[in-house]
Parts: sequence; C-alpha cells; structure tokens
Amino acid sequence: MIGTILLSAGFIQSVFLGLYFYREANTGRKFSRDLGYFFFFLSLIMICNLIYFSGNLFEFPHLIKLGYLFGFCISPFFSFAVTRYFGIPKENRIWFGLFLLVPVSFFLIHIPFFLLSGENKILSLRNNPQNQILSDSNLFQMMTLFFSLIVFLRTYYRFRLVFGEFSDDFLREEKLFSSYILILVFWLLICILFCVLFPGQISETISNIGFSVWVLGFAWHRIYLDQKRKDTHQILPSNQNKYQKSYLSDQKLNELGKHLEDLLNEKELILDGDLTLPKISEILGLSSHITSQVCNRYFGQSLIEIIRQKRIEYAKKVLVESDTPILRVGFDVGFNSKNAFIRAFKDLTNLTPSEFRKKYKP
Repeated sequence: MIGTILLSAGFIQSVFLGLYFYREANTGRKFSRDLGYFFFFLSLIMICNLIYFSGNLFEFPHLIKLGYLFGFCISPFFSFAVTRYFGIPKENRIWFGLFLLVPVSFFLIHIPFFLLSGENKILSLRNNPQNQILSDSNLFQMMTLFFSLIVFLRTYYRFRLVFGEFSDDFLREEKLFSSYILILVFWLLICILFCVLFPGQISETISNIGFSVWVLGFAWHRIYLDQKRKDTHQILPSNQNKYQKSYLSDQKLNELGKHLEDLLNEKELILDGDLTLPKISEILGLSSHITSQVCNRYFGQSLIEIIRQKRIEYAKKVLVESDTPILRVGFDVGFNSKNAFIRAFKDLTNLTPSEFRKKYKP
C-alpha cells in the first residue's frame, strides 16, 4: 500500500518536474531541457514499476522485461542530463560508447522475447522462479544496479576532475551535487545486498522506490535553490533587477552577450585562478543568474566550458612559443594543479602538453 502510494506520487511529481525543467530552458538554463526529458522518461519507468508492484503485470504482458531495459537506460540518461546541466565537459568517447552499448546489447539480445505474444511472455514469466538469487529477474535487477553503480561512480569522478580546474567558490553547486552522487552510490550498494538477501519483488521494489526518492529529492532541492536564487535577485539594485522579471529578448541577449564576450577575451581575467561567476557578474553589473542565462543562450555553452577552452588556447600558444616548464604553464593559465591542467589539455586536444609541444614547436 505504502509502496503504491510512493510510486504514484513519484509518477505525478516526475511529470511536474519534467515540465518545470523543460520550461526552465526558456528562461536561460539551456541544458535544463535535458533534465526535463529525463523526468518524462522517469515517469514512464514509474508507471512500469507501479504496474509490477501492484501485481497487474499479467494484464500488461508486453511490459515484461521492458522495465529492465529502462533500468539500463536510466543511469546513463540521468548522468548525461546532469553533467550537461552543470556544464561538466563531455564524456570520453570510450566511456560514452560503453554506457550506450549495455542497454543496446540488452535490447538486441531480447528482441526475440519482445516479439513474443502476450500469452507466451506470461508463460515465460510463470516458468521462471522470481524469488531465487539466480532467477532471471533477480540477476537482471542486480545487473542494472551494478551498471548504475559504475555509471554514477564515473559521474562522480568526472565532477571531481573539474574541481581541480577551478576555485572552490566557482563550483559550489557542483560540489553539493557530488555529495548527492555519493549518497546514491552507497544506496546502490545496499540495494545489491538486498538482492542477495531478499531476491524477488521486495528487493526490486525497495531499489526502485529508493532511486526514485533520491532523484526527486535532488530535483526538488534543485528547484528550491533556483527559487531562492531568484528571490535573492529581487532585492538587487534597480539597474540589475530590470533584467530579472522576464525572459531576455533577443536584442537584449545580443547586447549582453557581446559585453560578456568582450570580457571573456580579457586575458588577465580568464587566467585568474581565483576567477568566480560572482566576480564576472559583478564586472558586468548583472546577477549570477542572468550571467549564466546570457552565457548559455548566447554561446550555447556553460561558463565552465568556455573558460576551460580559452585557458587551453592560451596554454597552446605558450607551449609553442616558449620553453616555459609545463607545470608553470598550467599555473599561469589558471589551473590549480599540474594534473588538472594535463587532463583538461588532453581532453580538448587529444594530446598531453608535452606531446603538443613536441609536435608543434618549431
């Protein structure tokens, strides 16, 4: 009864959250639309879970095993959405291919099953025990949990890499979300243990409800922070507050975008290792919210991505035109450690700084 109520509430909230984040894209947070699509997808998963949990699966036989396919898709989809939302650089192609390969492989392997009639699917389900450790359902559940565990560990690692490239004040929200990821990682480990100790519907229901509660908790906290930030902006001086009340027109966006572009072309500012969003906003005479909105809409990128790219461009020039040690180059262009500099450089050029210098220096 309680599980049904939680899943029903989760479905309704997922739909509302999908609408919220989808509409947020119209107010400047461009990549929030990806989160909107994710929550619409999550609402479909919750419907499947609700049908399964309520014991009505035999009335919808074509949903059998479809929930596992959705389970393999949900973690890479969410990882993609939140990393784009926070402006984390794109995933390595190898990892991206791996995360895509797993759900695609599951689907291809089970095409014959998905093409079966409803009666045959029900017969297949009845012939397989549901409450044993090595049953198909329990093995698939553990596989989806383990896959999600790998995806979120990788996501946490990607957040941690970016932390080494910017000052602490620049990445407060990202650091908060990385803590959320750790909580989820521990929860996934507990759910895997439940699959071993209590195989079957109990462990599957607990894991599904737990993940749904975690995602919804993150989303509502995200909305709270956004609303708090907007409320704070209402007390800004009048020259800033005039931009807070509505969606920026294209004319105003271009005007502010060009101003921001000129500012980001100032070498001394970009190479400042203590550069923060509030500092840039203060120079522009705007709020942090509007600065992010202008950046996302005008450039189609987050401020983190733009600063990262510009710093690497400066580094490439120094590496070719001088013999400055690589460690010194990294610090001079704003990175806080040699490892962070090398990772970012290789991520954007596919070469390490030393390899780049050897290849292009006359």
